[in-house]
Amino acid sequence: MQAIVRRTFAAKEKLNVVLESFQRDTTIEAVSRKYGIVRSVINHWREEFISRAEQIFTDKRSRKERAVSQGFEPGQSPEELKRIIGEYATQVEILKKVQGLLKSR
Repeated sequence: MQAIVRRTFAAKEKLNVVLESFQRDTTIEAVSRKYGIVRSVINHWREEFISRAEQIFTDKRSRKERAVSQGFEPGQSPEELKRIIGEYATQVEILKKVQGLLKSR
């Protein structure tokens, strides 16, 4: 019995296959034969490509828009949480200094 060998494809290779499969003058079947990839894999890559294509054009300048496009709830992105932690760390340092001043009196 022969073991099944799974091939792995780099992102660039997948992109080339998907873009070629979208061309008018070719079919998914032709792309499948050309690259030796089954149609279901190509269809899966195409669906993934289409579902993520909108992310390319989201507004990258707005932190909130970027966080939402990455699937985070408002106020829950890593950048937002880091900002909140930074604010709390500053407040803790201020309170420590105030406590030190009050003890010295």
